Formats: sequence, C-alpha cells, structure tokens
Amino acid sequence: MDRDANAADNLQERKNILIAEIMTSFRDLVNHAAAPVDSTASTGQTAYSSMAMGTKMSSIIKSTEDLLSLTRKIRELWVIGALKPPGAHDAEAEQGMRQDAEQVLTMLNTLRDRQRQAMLQHAAAVGGGFTYEQGDIDGPAPPLQPQIQSQQVTGVAAEGGGAQAQ
Repeated sequence: MDRDANAADNLQERKNILIAEIMTSFRDLVNHAAAPVDSTASTGQTAYSSMAMGTKMSSIIKSTEDLLSLTRKIRELWVIGALKPPGAHDAEAEQGMRQDAEQVLTMLNTLRDRQRQAMLQHAAAVGGGFTYEQGDIDGPAPPLQPQIQSQQVTGVAAEGGGAQAQ
C-alpha cells in the first residue's frame, strides 16, 4: 500500500468517482428492472434485461467494495499521520488565504483603475458631463468574532407583574 503523503491528494476524487459509479449502476439497474415486458417481448429481450441487471448488480457490489477499501486506506493514513487531523495548521492556511485574497484584491483594484481611466478618457473625448468618485473595493471580510450583547433586566414589578428591560 502506498503510504506516501501524496496518496492523500486524490482520495476525495476517488471517493466521488466510486459514488458516481454506484449511482449510475443503480440507475441502470432500475431502468432494466422497470423495462416493460409484455406478451410481445422475445426471450432474447428478457434474457438481455436479466443479464444486464446481473451485470449492474455486480458493478454495484464491486464499487461498494472499492469504496470500503478506500475508507480503510483513509483510516490507515490517519493512523500513520500522512493525513492532517482536523484543525492542524489551520492558522497557517488561514494566513495564506488572507495573503492570497489581498493580492487578488490589489490586482482587481489595479484593473479597475485602468478601466476607470479609459472610461474617463473616452468620456472626455466625447464630451460627456458627469462626476466621478474614485475609491478602492473594500478588502477581504474581517474574521467573524462572536459579539456578546448584554441586556440588563430589572425586576421592577408593574401591574401585570412582568419585568421591564432597560
């Protein structure tokens, strides 16, 4: 078994392919099982449907076994350590994504500035009369921080006996 860290790269893709194979085989199995067979159907047609259903069922079983083998490999990679546990290196990944987002934002602002200048030059050449305000796009969204809102409730009794919020 390949225990290289690179083997973990395509596990999700392999899982998706196996699930797609199972779903496709199941669809075909249902189509063959629901095929109309009336009194005019030949023996060859019914034999074909029966053989096709057996083939599709074998395909479902094989794909399911492959999927189980893949899950066993994933568990082994977790034990060995080739796969990172959830939460490992999240701060580094978040910082990298923020830097990438800032670079993209800088490029986008540069492109917008060029387009603005071209539009202004075109408007000046045509003699358009409009006002134009220039500003950058807002940066990446700040990380979400839970905000605790506190409300004080006093126990002042009213005629209804309820509490009043201040």
